Amino acid sequence: MIMNLHTHTHNSPDAQQTVAERVKAANQIGLRFMAVTDHVEINRYYPAAYYNAEENTEFFYDGGGVFARSTAETIAAQAECTPLTLLCGAEIGQIPQDLEKSALIYQDPRIDLVIGSIHELPNRPDFYFLDYTKENIPQLVTAYFEEVLRLAQTDCWDVLGHLTYGLRYLPDRRAYDLTPHRELIDEILMTVISKNKAIELNGSGLRKPQPYIDPDLAMIRRYYDLGGRNLTISTDAHDTKYLGFGLDLLEDMARAVGFTELTWFEKHEARKELL
Repeated sequence: MIMNLHTHTHNSPDAQQTVAERVKAANQIGLRFMAVTDHVEINRYYPAAYYNAEENTEFFYDGGGVFARSTAETIAAQAECTPLTLLCGAEIGQIPQDLEKSALIYQDPRIDLVIGSIHELPNRPDFYFLDYTKENIPQLVTAYFEEVLRLAQTDCWDVLGHLTYGLRYLPDRRAYDLTPHRELIDEILMTVISKNKAIELNGSGLRKPQPYIDPDLAMIRRYYDLGGRNLTISTDAHDTKYLGFGLDLLEDMARAVGFTELTWFEKHEARKELL
């Protein structure tokens, strides 16, 4: 197995295991590249008390603290990670909501790569917590992709995370027609390509009763047809048992689209590995 460039450890509020435990598991399954990318929700960079709020499961606070702890632990683990190549990263959520702090994370000299993600719209909870019976779903999806485009137009990321996250929890995701959003999605993909950045083939949904990938193969093919050649693979593992789950299948999917190489990042510089 070549890579898993989107993983979370106990430093993320919703994940488990230390970086050292992940490194051990990665070497056991023969993973060659792994990135630790703990959650840095940039719109809640400080602890909850700073916002006169209380800690809860709906919102992740203290993104800055998560970043400090995760980065220190990952750098320490790099000394004893061989044969694995361990990359130090972060998943920054909601980059357009705080470009200044996002730039501080991105420019940290210890960081190899940043995944840019949209988990929630401004002043809204994570898509996971929305009551979709009360939503105008086409408007919601449009607002999501518009926010992803705003993220893509910034320079504080290397990999665009789970491009279709805003569809993940729809009542009938498979039946949702993306046709009205195609032009906007193409603009996102062309922006990624113009910046020589990457999108990820995120397989976290493969373990669900109705399996899915983010984005789906049709969108990966569209990216490829438009000229996109920077693709990463991940399981978005929040637990070690999912570290290698479905990676072989994701590699086969990438090959089926036409990719002959996968991309990884060292100090934000794109590197290639034969697929």
